Amino acid sequence: MMPNGNKLEVGVIGAGTAGLATAIALARAGHAVTVFEKHRALAPLGAGILIQPQGIAALDALGVGAAFHAASVPVTRLIGTCHRNWRIVDIDYGQGEARGVSRTALAQLLLDAALGLGVQLRYASPVERVVVHGAQAAVVTPDADRRFDLVVIADGAASTLPAQVGLAVASTVYKWGALWAMFDVADWAGQALLEQRYGGTRQMYGLMPTARIDNKLRLSMFWSLPCSDYAAWQARSIEGWKDELLALWPESMPVVEQIVGHDQFALATYRHARAKRLASGPVCVVGDAAHAMSPQLGLGSTLAVQDALALANAVGAQGAIEGGALYSDERLCAVRNYQLFSKALTPCFQANGGGLWRDLLFGLGLKLPGIPQLMVRSIAAPPQAKKIPAPAVNALRGD
Repeated sequence: MMPNGNKLEVGVIGAGTAGLATAIALARAGHAVTVFEKHRALAPLGAGILIQPQGIAALDALGVGAAFHAASVPVTRLIGTCHRNWRIVDIDYGQGEARGVSRTALAQLLLDAALGLGVQLRYASPVERVVVHGAQAAVVTPDADRRFDLVVIADGAASTLPAQVGLAVASTVYKWGALWAMFDVADWAGQALLEQRYGGTRQMYGLMPTARIDNKLRLSMFWSLPCSDYAAWQARSIEGWKDELLALWPESMPVVEQIVGHDQFALATYRHARAKRLASGPVCVVGDAAHAMSPQLGLGSTLAVQDALALANAVGAQGAIEGGALYSDERLCAVRNYQLFSKALTPCFQANGGGLWRDLLFGLGLKLPGIPQLMVRSIAAPPQAKKIPAPAVNALRGD
């Protein structure tokens, strides 16, 4: 317990995007933050991620905007074309932009910011359970049982802790995942385009700008795949698969020619985690642990940083327990709506079908007045984010 009653002792579980962003937000508000991470070092998995305009605003408000812009590259448009050569997705960010960044780069800049604010990071500390003791909650690891004024669960989509404390039901795994890898290209036409090619709803092949390395553009490559087909994919000829990629997208040769083996790729799986609420007493949940969803909207990291800011501001206004309740009230409806939208879109892009209905519906929709603008707004809400008061003199204790 800190001697100054305006400051809280906060335990954050998980050192991913959500956990580190939350640690930064609460540390900037003057609280003492300890992060528990089960791995022995920071080891983010995955290729590139897209940060939407409102996510960029949230990172700016978090105080890491300059570092993020230096580590990322602009994405000004998202274009999706089906095998019939019809454009069925066209999201133009207009005067704004999204940005692509590698998970490793995002994790490192958040880690640097957190450590710079005095956040304590405990590696190799898997959390077995969270136990509420009145106005406090204990984080239980194999080595210790430590109490905090506020505990934030942020250990990702596969977390069992939200269900254990009654904040959520157990997450479920989507049938479809995606192969991913990163490749550097010297000459690429779509320097600021996230492009996708679709072969019905069975095939989805995407390339997203992620970083600029030695005057080359680093692209994150994604290939949709049922999780149950991963072993069969590993057993098939790599040359046969490369032919399949080029048949769908001939212009991707600069990437495809760099593929030499299956071991260049990893399989990403996706979960759906539905929270009953985002806080109960001195325990809150943020990021994918609260609202994991399919990747169709590209909003996971954006929502995680927004959660962090919303929680820190709510706690600063009303203390740990009442602030947590306010955070839940402010965020729950919005994240559930995004989850529903993402889940509804999933069979449009990851299912066993020819996709003619989707191509007609989406293709015609792009020609109707207002529909392209609606597409943009569905994933790129107005970029507004409240900065964290520093230090938060109103951060009254929640007990």
